[in-house]
Amino acid sequence: MAAGKDVDVTQQCRTMVDRGFGDAVFMPKAGLASDFKKFWQRLSPKNVESSSSPTSGTYPAQELLMQRARDFFRAEDAKDTTSLVASKTEDIRRFDPLCMQRVVAICAYGRSGSVLLASYLDGHEDVVTLPHHLGGHIYPFFERYQSLCLRDKLIAYPFISIDSFEGFFDGETPVAATDYYAAVNALFEVFGNWPTEILETRRAFVQLLHVVYCVAHGLRPKTPNPLIVYVQLVVDDALAKRLLDDFPQARFIHTVRDPITNFGRYFTQTLKLRGIMAAGYVTSHLTFADRPHAGMESRTMPLRFEDMHLHLEETMRALADWLGLAYRSSLLYSTFNGVPLVAGQGAAKWSGARPEQAVRDSRNVSFTDRCILYSVLNEDFVAWSYPYPRIFRYSLVRILACTLCLLMPMKIEINAARTLVESYKSEGLRVAIKKLSRICICRVAIMLVLAAELYRRLVFGKQVLAFGNARSGSALANRNESSSALYSSETARNSVL
Repeated sequence: MAAGKDVDVTQQCRTMVDRGFGDAVFMPKAGLASDFKKFWQRLSPKNVESSSSPTSGTYPAQELLMQRARDFFRAEDAKDTTSLVASKTEDIRRFDPLCMQRVVAICAYGRSGSVLLASYLDGHEDVVTLPHHLGGHIYPFFERYQSLCLRDKLIAYPFISIDSFEGFFDGETPVAATDYYAAVNALFEVFGNWPTEILETRRAFVQLLHVVYCVAHGLRPKTPNPLIVYVQLVVDDALAKRLLDDFPQARFIHTVRDPITNFGRYFTQTLKLRGIMAAGYVTSHLTFADRPHAGMESRTMPLRFEDMHLHLEETMRALADWLGLAYRSSLLYSTFNGVPLVAGQGAAKWSGARPEQAVRDSRNVSFTDRCILYSVLNEDFVAWSYPYPRIFRYSLVRILACTLCLLMPMKIEINAARTLVESYKSEGLRVAIKKLSRICICRVAIMLVLAAELYRRLVFGKQVLAFGNARSGSALANRNESSSALYSSETARNSVL
């Protein structure tokens, strides 16, 4: 998963992965055979990771979910909210949900700015969205709890996370429980008489959930049918198809980032979730998520992380044109529900564009690792205009470099293996030995994945995300060449290649 800036999204990613949808490779409690099997599935000629069923994962049982929701809102039932519901009803009437057909899904390539992009769009007068990771659960949730009526779905949706309510009733942009509950009641005051065959559809759930959340926060879009920004995050063909079935005009934005920097930054995030298996997870994801959804190339636009920091206004103008939005200065500010999205830690905190974030960072990537990335992901460097040694244009060089360098453990593997020392001290020798065996399996699997990926790319070719497939894409692509100078200077300082 990706965060727009170096925002700590550990809980978001843990929720997304543990629920079983997306491009997860390792489950924490899986056995060695299961781990290896999941990695082996990555070697199929079609280069498609098997997506888990949207009804699988760790969603709570329906009865437990509804009980938690009823218990939480019991106090709201006891209050006299007549005037509040009346106020929310007036806000609800501003919407025309049936005409809310415009949807754009944001997908991520590692840590490439998906959250940052959503935060830029959040403040636009003609946009509604759910912040951060909340939107990505919509389709799995609907299919998992199909038997619930619409009202129960709206009441229960904030409680799908067993460990946290952040994003709805807690965190940096909370909505008051009273306001959310009143917005649900107001919704049925206005649209409760819709025919059941419309009200209980998946499309209506998507539309009305966004309306309820928007009204609960007191936000008032300028038009009755605003654009829905759906933060899908994961590159998942099944999820994308469901979205297209419901919204035939849907479009997709895939955020991308310099593979060298992305490799190290994504590992730092994933290490918190995956431990010793983080290196395998990162490798699998970055060799898979660099492609558009199958059959959706014409409605897909890639957008570079670096352009959101170096050329924000030009990037957002081109994006607004592609989405059919009027350009507004609000697109230059990173917010959720009017609250600035703050990134960084300690004294180094910022919000919005920060040119320093666009500099190539190879701290977690060794010389041999870079050789591997230049070899295996060469199409990504070329298509996205990131600097790389031109010698890697030649297939023979790619094969030779990959063959020699794959024999050496990657730097992120070594960093992940250091957790063995802590395991030995806290969990004993038996656990440490078991983790060591997993590391060995992971090493073999990484070698197979990378070798097979290079073979597929050289023999069959691979269609990666490319600028120019969509209208206005060329406006963003033209900025690539001028941006590369900054990366190139940092490459000279950080690497021999």
